[in-house]
Amino acid sequence: MKFRKPKKSEIAIAAVVVVVAGVAALPVKSVADTFLLKGRLQKAFPAASISSVDCSAGPGPLCEVIAGKNVFYSTRDAKYVAVGSVLDLAAKKDLTNARLRELAAMQEGEARILGEQRAETPAPTTAGPAAAPAAGAKVDLAELSALPKANAVVHNPGARLKMTVFTDLNCSFCQKLANDLKSVTDIEITEYPVAILSPDSLEKAKLALCSQDRVSAINAIHSGGELKVSGDCSAAEAAAKANTDFFHKARFQGTPVIVRADGTTNEGWMPIAELRTFLAGGR
Repeated sequence: MKFRKPKKSEIAIAAVVVVVAGVAALPVKSVADTFLLKGRLQKAFPAASISSVDCSAGPGPLCEVIAGKNVFYSTRDAKYVAVGSVLDLAAKKDLTNARLRELAAMQEGEARILGEQRAETPAPTTAGPAAAPAAGAKVDLAELSALPKANAVVHNPGARLKMTVFTDLNCSFCQKLANDLKSVTDIEITEYPVAILSPDSLEKAKLALCSQDRVSAINAIHSGGELKVSGDCSAAEAAAKANTDFFHKARFQGTPVIVRADGTTNEGWMPIAELRTFLAGGR
């Protein structure tokens, strides 16, 4: 199987395009239409928690869709979605990367505010539904160690710093993190592909885990290239499902989820310098 890079145009989309079947065409002309578009996309991607759809500012003819810590794009008739980086060739700017940085900054500020509020709010006296992990929450290391490394893609084995990461191969934040880490050699990365964002996320995770060269397979899926898979991939599919089950059991909300050696988590992308500082804190 080959993942191809797109041709250049005034606005280039380095993306995987998915057809959402059975969705009627309807241009977005009003707030009500935007609400309907959001509903159609949520129905098409039930595993994703879509928080925002904005068709007012593009890029180009596309609508920006925010799902957790992920960004993707939809046509106004909800017939096609694109996952990946949108490049403004005239301005020589990665629009998706700029937007991810804005969202990361806003989410970091929100996490700090919520953390302060939690510290000031007394704990409830009655049990309620299990809450999502707070920023900086820890996973149970015994449970994490029970997740087989055979279910993961391991980069830089034996490196000084250790990092576990849960990624959806349709996640823009995950793609950005993967691109940042390509030239990094001092971090051992144990990457568990999960399927939460798109209908084909499970297929991509399965193909990555079924490949003889898993690192090259992940890179091919992210950035284009040939992906070689041979034999029966049923065990790889079962591994991807087990990873996804762990993700939901841990009550993670979005990808990537970065886990350092002491179990402390960070949900979302962070710059490499901050990542190294974060990982060093768990040694």
